[in-house]
Amino acid sequence: MEDPNPCRQSSNCIIHCFSIAGRILLRQLICPIWFDSSFPYLKVCRHGRLTTITLVRFFADFLSKEKAKHESIRGRIVTEALIDLPLGFNVELRRSTLLYAATSIGVRIQEFLDRPILAALCYFPFRPHVRKVLVFEIGNGVLCSSLLKIQRGNLGITVVASEHSYGCPLVKFVGKKIKRSLGIEIQQYGIEFTLLNASCEQAKNVLCSGELCSVVDVYFLPQKRGVQMLPQVVNMAMLKRLNCRWIRKNIKQCLSKAGQVSFDAVDEVVLVGFSVGIPDVINTLVSLFPGKPLRDDLHPGTFVRERANLLARLSHNETMVISADDIDRVWPKF
Repeated sequence: MEDPNPCRQSSNCIIHCFSIAGRILLRQLICPIWFDSSFPYLKVCRHGRLTTITLVRFFADFLSKEKAKHESIRGRIVTEALIDLPLGFNVELRRSTLLYAATSIGVRIQEFLDRPILAALCYFPFRPHVRKVLVFEIGNGVLCSSLLKIQRGNLGITVVASEHSYGCPLVKFVGKKIKRSLGIEIQQYGIEFTLLNASCEQAKNVLCSGELCSVVDVYFLPQKRGVQMLPQVVNMAMLKRLNCRWIRKNIKQCLSKAGQVSFDAVDEVVLVGFSVGIPDVINTLVSLFPGKPLRDDLHPGTFVRERANLLARLSHNETMVISADDIDRVWPKF
């Protein structure tokens, strides 16, 4: 079952800004990676039938389509690739799988670009007093905070900690209520979890149409004797609070991983993603980092990709730029 269409302005809408993230998590839970003899597999729908393929094959099919699109535009054969990776994606399994997949279609991965570092390098060098920079990214299914250490004299950048949050806060909120009332983990029920995501999206759409309140219907939940699970009433203010709290939690967890107990540890914030310009997002960041620069000198939604494209053009061979976010967005769906 497909989710209802999100608001057309979803990248600039605080209510819908985590809708893509919710759909990505839904697809990954319904179609998880599984292992046989240490090889990763997943199921895909081909010609109306479920088929098991290796994760390498899935990535190879994706890269092959991207290669064909690039070649049709440039008119030259692609032989190399730059892979733009958010830190949440930058794990050994994904990197090695992408390497094998690229090799299988005759493409050499020239480099994996760690997106937070690439974003920070675009603002390099920093002012002399800047030691800790938070790269904050939100939009197109991504919510990621990375704390970077700037070496004295701008001699280098290292990632101290990173936190990547998944899913939709409203779905998680209702899911917790379901667990308290019915004692079930809704994420373990494929059809019901799909319907819950759809119901949450419908509630968001109703609010964005101008209604003062809406409901997340839960008619599809299993019945439990003596327990009545009522629809969740939502309004605009509640959803704004949920989403802004989700942002604060993501940043706080990133800093905690780095051993920092105070937001004052951050000297500057580099903004990345199409949703960072949402007023509620900016207000949340200002409240967390009062007086600290929020760097948006470069267009947050495009500057990382533009820098990656520049690196590709400097290559001697025809090089395509691939974002790992695009792989998440084409994950199998049933």
